[in-house]
Amino acid sequence: MRYGHRDQLSWLSFEEAIRYTECRELKAFLDQVVLPQMGDTMVIDLRGVPSIDSTGLGLLASIGRHSLTHFSRRAVILCPEGQVAQCLRAMQFDKLFTLTSTLDPPEELPLTPVKPALAHGEGMASVMLGAHRELSDVDERNKSRFSDVVEVLEKAAAKHRQ
Repeated sequence: MRYGHRDQLSWLSFEEAIRYTECRELKAFLDQVVLPQMGDTMVIDLRGVPSIDSTGLGLLASIGRHSLTHFSRRAVILCPEGQVAQCLRAMQFDKLFTLTSTLDPPEELPLTPVKPALAHGEGMASVMLGAHRELSDVDERNKSRFSDVVEVLEKAAAKHRQ
């Protein structure tokens, strides 16, 4: 993963599959770096991503929702046609994001490789639950698709709290 921020432009570039196994680290990076710094133009580059699971989609949805809430504009997802783009459209991401297949980062915006450290605090079940709630909130069809998953994760998170 690489990240750059300058003035009102934030650019987050993924270079491998986005899976639930890294969800705690990704959520911590989003919460601690990306969302607080985010400018009114946010680009998520998925050109190097061969696959993304529902937890990853939910974490991306949180970026889209943040952009709409704080800047009244859609973040941009850069993704060529293929399996990932089809998945984004199936999950109704065009409601939160502008989807495009061509865009290059400005030369004056250096993208720095980042390896987020493991977040202490939120457990995996809690992060996955939040991500699936975000994904469910994108569209009513997603609510029905993920209602069973949300229910199971709610039970797991409740057990963890006890």
